[in-house]
Amino acid sequence: MGGYGSGRCGGRPTTDDGLKLDLPRLLRQRNFVPECGLTGTLTWTNTRTAARVGSIGFESQLDRESGRVRLHYTTTRQSGDTHQSDYWIQLETTPQPLGGRRWWFLCPKLGIRAATLYLPPGALLFASRKAHRLGYRSQRETPQDRALSRAFKLRHRIGADGGIGDPIAKPKGMRWVTFDREMDRICGAEAICDANLAAFARKLGLRV
Repeated sequence: MGGYGSGRCGGRPTTDDGLKLDLPRLLRQRNFVPECGLTGTLTWTNTRTAARVGSIGFESQLDRESGRVRLHYTTTRQSGDTHQSDYWIQLETTPQPLGGRRWWFLCPKLGIRAATLYLPPGALLFASRKAHRLGYRSQRETPQDRALSRAFKLRHRIGADGGIGDPIAKPKGMRWVTFDREMDRICGAEAICDANLAAFARKLGLRV
């Protein structure tokens, strides 16, 4: 289920590192179903390569307002040692203002409600972001990182490859007015990249 991100090197892990259990998504995909008991396997794939990067077995037992989920899987440490995990996680619901109920995991470490549980590199249990002290990737990015991410995202949106400043051909079938609008956004994002790079170079005493 879902994708898998590699995250940045250095510092504490972020929510994009490792595997995560997104409870609303699991319910939408009917991996977990209220008033039903199910067993199966959850898998994760790398969104860029489509390679399978992880899988766990599960057993769910949910009634109308609460339940529990059993997870069982094997993790491999950097040393090469393996660890067998097999445990239950409690679930509960809270009423919604306009009717219905919202489902929550109860973090197996802190006992707090969480819509998503994480298994970062080196961890043995899925637990809340707070329990694993995970940050968000955006909090660890520098201004240049964010500018580059935006510039490449805008390029990819119109099917353009290449690096910052490389020429971009108008996609076949795209109206010129749309292409010009997208190019204005790309040029603005790449101008910020250039300005950040120039500022960094000045700090190092380099000429640009």
